[in-house]
Amino acid sequence: MPQTATHPATTAIDHAAMVNRLPRSTYRVQLRSDFGFESLQQLVPYLKNLGISDLYLSPLFHAREDSQHGYDVVDHGRIESTFGDQDSLRRLADAAGNEGMGIVLDIVPNHMGINDPDNAHWNDVLENGPAARSAIFFDIDWNPPGTDFPNRVLLPFLGKPFGETLEAAELQVGREAGGFTLHYFDRRFPLTPASWAVILEHAAAALPQSVDPQVHEELYSIVTQLQRLNQQSNTIEERYREQSVARRRLTQLQNDDPAVVAAIEDAIKEINGTVGEPRSFDALEALLNQQYYRLAFWQVAVDEINYRRFFDINDLAAIRVEEPAVFDAVHSLTFDLMKRGIVTGLRVDHPDGLLDPAEYFKDLQTAFKKSQPDSENRDLWVVAEKILSGEESLPEDWEISGTTGYEFLNQLSGVLVDPNGVSKLRSFYHKLTQAPEHPRDVAYQGKMTILHDAMASEVFVLASHLFRLARADRRSCDFTHPVLTRALQEWIACFSVYRTYTRPVGWDVGSEDNGRIRDAIRWAKIRNPTMSRAALDFLARVLLLEFPVDLSEELKSRWRALAVRLQQVTGPVTAKGIEDTAFYRYYPLVSLNEVGAELGSTGSTTDEFHRHMQRRVSDWPSSLSTTATHDAKRGEDVRARLHVLSEIPERYQQDFQRWDTEVNSLVKCHDEKQVPDVNSRYLIHQTLLGTWPIDPAGDAIEPATWDHYTQRMLAYFKKAFREAKQQTSWRLPSESFESAIDTFVTEILTDRENDRFRQIDTLARQIAGPGYVNSLSQLILKATLPGVPDFYQGNEFWDFHLVDPDNRQAVDFETRTAVLREIQSQYSTGPLELVRSLRSSFSNELKLFTTLRALHTRQQHWAAFASGDYCPLPTSGKYAENVIAFSRRYQDRLVVVVAPRLPQQFLQSESPVASLDPWLSSAWADTTVMLPSDSCEPLRDSFTDQIFNVTVNENGGGHLRLSEVFGEFPFGILTN
Repeated sequence: MPQTATHPATTAIDHAAMVNRLPRSTYRVQLRSDFGFESLQQLVPYLKNLGISDLYLSPLFHAREDSQHGYDVVDHGRIESTFGDQDSLRRLADAAGNEGMGIVLDIVPNHMGINDPDNAHWNDVLENGPAARSAIFFDIDWNPPGTDFPNRVLLPFLGKPFGETLEAAELQVGREAGGFTLHYFDRRFPLTPASWAVILEHAAAALPQSVDPQVHEELYSIVTQLQRLNQQSNTIEERYREQSVARRRLTQLQNDDPAVVAAIEDAIKEINGTVGEPRSFDALEALLNQQYYRLAFWQVAVDEINYRRFFDINDLAAIRVEEPAVFDAVHSLTFDLMKRGIVTGLRVDHPDGLLDPAEYFKDLQTAFKKSQPDSENRDLWVVAEKILSGEESLPEDWEISGTTGYEFLNQLSGVLVDPNGVSKLRSFYHKLTQAPEHPRDVAYQGKMTILHDAMASEVFVLASHLFRLARADRRSCDFTHPVLTRALQEWIACFSVYRTYTRPVGWDVGSEDNGRIRDAIRWAKIRNPTMSRAALDFLARVLLLEFPVDLSEELKSRWRALAVRLQQVTGPVTAKGIEDTAFYRYYPLVSLNEVGAELGSTGSTTDEFHRHMQRRVSDWPSSLSTTATHDAKRGEDVRARLHVLSEIPERYQQDFQRWDTEVNSLVKCHDEKQVPDVNSRYLIHQTLLGTWPIDPAGDAIEPATWDHYTQRMLAYFKKAFREAKQQTSWRLPSESFESAIDTFVTEILTDRENDRFRQIDTLARQIAGPGYVNSLSQLILKATLPGVPDFYQGNEFWDFHLVDPDNRQAVDFETRTAVLREIQSQYSTGPLELVRSLRSSFSNELKLFTTLRALHTRQQHWAAFASGDYCPLPTSGKYAENVIAFSRRYQDRLVVVVAPRLPQQFLQSESPVASLDPWLSSAWADTTVMLPSDSCEPLRDSFTDQIFNVTVNENGGGHLRLSEVFGEFPFGILTN
């Protein structure tokens, strides 16, 4: 959906006009308890001066206690108090509005955190079961196939089996004001009011005879009232009313007579049991059996979970935002903030988890228009966290402005590597590790791991529904449950994208989805020649809604329901199976293993890259353009450094083999296998190369820095190998394996006089210079290519962090503010002199300067970037393939962008490179960039402020000599 909104004037705050703006650039901020609205408000002038137009906030709604990211929301109607209140948020919005800046908010419509007492909706469900007012919020199968516990939701939160937990007295009833709860350490679960009668009966029997008879009578009356709550004749509202009355009566009785409190406490003590006396826990077990939930050992979730989760996270329950009441509850505060002009755009988390994403975005836009009286002809700027696989396109019926930019990130990475070199690395990697010949096989295996383990319960439930459908028709009634389970597993594992988009009502399966479903069925048959093809064909007919002519309307509805439900499972399986499993198993060049990437990607040519960008400017020009996110596997500069390995594949092969020989003495034996094995050592080697601490000035790294770095790497490798799920995992961690890995990495990093340390240090320094060049090209391209450039917090300095939580550390904004102020001052007095001083080392100042000038050029020539075309510019000469050149033009505004790629190829030696000098004019010899035929006027460079004359060709067109343009700074953003 093309976005044409422009920025309002900044002379006064017009909050109504601020909503639905098209950001010029966004800056992602992770809110924390120690970095809330007031702290961010202090940064507004800095971000404005940097060239940022919109703050991009992580979720700000009330999340579970000690949340590290905000995606475990427990109340969408409250702002997280640790960030501030609505007044401090209002002040932040006013400060941003005074600078003409908007606020993009990350919202979470797909799931809620449930392991927190502040989630009133979940507590209502636990207390009142299927008849709860809030039951509509969650996807709970109250009667799953084969259950012995109907009308109970499984809560797999116990650290050990239920019986052990119970008899260890770790489950204890507690008295609350007006009711009772179950305590499990610091967690609390409500007890359904009908079950209170058990406690109160014990208390009534224990009341002294001296107590007023009316107290006895009232207590027994409350017991009777509670026992009648579950009568079928009661309506939902009658039950709630009776519960409220009983709660009020019990509270009053306890307030009036201390003897009642003492009797209740004695009853609770008796029910809670005594450690060492197993039979003493019978009463508590009986009480728990009356609840609408069943507490269980956390590993039970693999097989028996009966609520839809976010991926495989037990503490996050998916919600049914397709229900109008749920939609309103989840978005009411969001739209109130937009109505007041505080929030001006949205980022939607994980829309693939929704029942019907297209309908959701339609509802979102409709609700926005209702909240904005003057917005009938405008759409809200919304980007969706959607992962596009391969050549998959964003669904055209989604009423959004684009994605959060993972496809952009991977397209940009693709053009910054040498495809030939990646292929050579892949060949070497396969010989070294004996990896499967095709990455598709690794992806398949990763997804099968998830299907058999983390999400086995989801597959079992889906297979049970499929089995019921099969049994209902004589043409499919002979398929057994195991056969259909395997068919589902194989089809999901072979499915090539995250999900299909069959609508719940009114639509058949789309042509693209049709092809993908059939292709996955075909691959499932190829991979499993002994499997029942008829079962796979039956599954295909269900998914494709190819109803038999005599199928009843009721069965047709059930077929569609299963096809729609299955769509919400394939996405999590793909994400967990590829991003969080296969990416940690297969990595010829780890910098290409990023969220949204194709496993085994080999990069692209400049022509292929330009075609991607031409489609982007045509179809989704307002998508985010990101190079780093809170979910990224590696920091943007880690990837940029490792991209250099694609230019030196033979050299890397030799270096790795030499290093691998050096570390052989550190390898241990675990379960008759090497630890780490050669595949793991390969990951360790590339990870260390990409993150290796290097001082731009060439100074030695302090011992404390090495100590901190070692701890970061140990934490990363523990996560990486648990994600791989081969010799250890999150569910079944292997202490001995992980200890061996820790020892291996620690020995490498602490003995800094050893050759195994020096070899990494030498190679890291040799690829660092070209890596910095890649980083700056990446930055400049992000700021100028079609889309809205997005900057992750702190990345205006070099970023060599890894996946979360490593990439969510506090940012030193005080230093960045001071550096920015100094650079602005120097640039105003002498741009060329500043450039010459900065290019002498790869300092943080160099990256911040490049960010500043790229963003300010974007502001000054906004029309060309917001509405201009995208035109690839031909190059010629010795290094024609080593430059990315294009123009952005709108009417008489022209911007020409030229950035180097594959910079290692320019170098004449393998000595460490500590400055930009080797990539200046002498490297470019006869390389030229051809300009459009009507673009022959002089152009001004945004970095050096130099003016370059365009050489006119015989045919009337013009060209630029890169030996001139890159004479002082080997990057160019040139404007007329």
